[in-house]
Amino acid sequence: MNRFLSRAAVVAAVLATTLGPAPARAATTPTAVFHQDSVWPTGYSGRFTVTNGGATTLPSWRVEFDLPAGTSISNLWNATLTSSGNHHVVVGASWNASLAPGASTSFGWIAAGLGTPQGCRLNAAPCDGSSPPARDVRPPSTPGGLRGTIQGTTFTLTWTASTDDRGVTGYEIWNNTGTAPIATVTTTSYSMGVPPPMVMSFGVRAVDAAGNRSPFAVLGLGTPPDTTPPGPPTALTLRGPTDGYWTVGWTAARDDQFVAGYEVALNGVVTALVGNTTAYVPYSGYGTYIVTVRAFDGAGNFSTRAQIGIAVDPPPPPPPGS
Repeated sequence: MNRFLSRAAVVAAVLATTLGPAPARAATTPTAVFHQDSVWPTGYSGRFTVTNGGATTLPSWRVEFDLPAGTSISNLWNATLTSSGNHHVVVGASWNASLAPGASTSFGWIAAGLGTPQGCRLNAAPCDGSSPPARDVRPPSTPGGLRGTIQGTTFTLTWTASTDDRGVTGYEIWNNTGTAPIATVTTTSYSMGVPPPMVMSFGVRAVDAAGNRSPFAVLGLGTPPDTTPPGPPTALTLRGPTDGYWTVGWTAARDDQFVAGYEVALNGVVTALVGNTTAYVPYSGYGTYIVTVRAFDGAGNFSTRAQIGIAVDPPPPPPPGS
């Protein structure tokens, strides 16, 4: 059962039977293999076999896949199913969710229509046991040492390069009066005309190829000491999990000078500092996920925390005699 905060919305489903060791195989990760047992003009009977090819016990498993429009599932056995449109999720029951190394279990169904499973995922990884391309979920570091110099009629911002696990692709330059970057550059400086004599703040943040953005380095021109924290982010959402991560999003916070970024925490542990209004937190199976987000400004003042949560519970045990 998945429950957002109130724990009222049900999402889990259940799957699969048993037991004994599978034949020797090369895979060293869990797999879920589909097979059509019988086919007739209007449908078929199909079966998934889930095998733990790893060296440690698989405590729980979740198979999800899509069926083409026009194909539906009925009479699913040895499992519990949750469907949303063409997307289907099956999870292990209390008596067969845990698989020892080398053990396997199967579940099956009768299909109306001839479409077979597409996009199969086992515990958010490919069902064939291959390693998915690692998602780039980590933003670059904040640019360092942001400073401004004036030479003649030219004002130049310079900073120290950010670092990133995949590589920084550029830098966005913002000011606190706009709703879009004033420039995007690939170097560590940017020149413009000398700003008019007014209170203004500039921010520079790094961007990587996946669109992850670092927090801003902030420079104020004529700004007073900043002792006022930003307002909190609002309208938090939590989507997924996909490829081992929940995606959390929110509406931008406001600040009297400049919002530098957001601190994201999962169950009280900080997982990311980001400059945009989305972030990723890891998914690790059944459990409770409480995500908090708070904004901070260039002076290090933090807003109050906004919070969203979800609980992913094991399915209920089967009725007696099943």
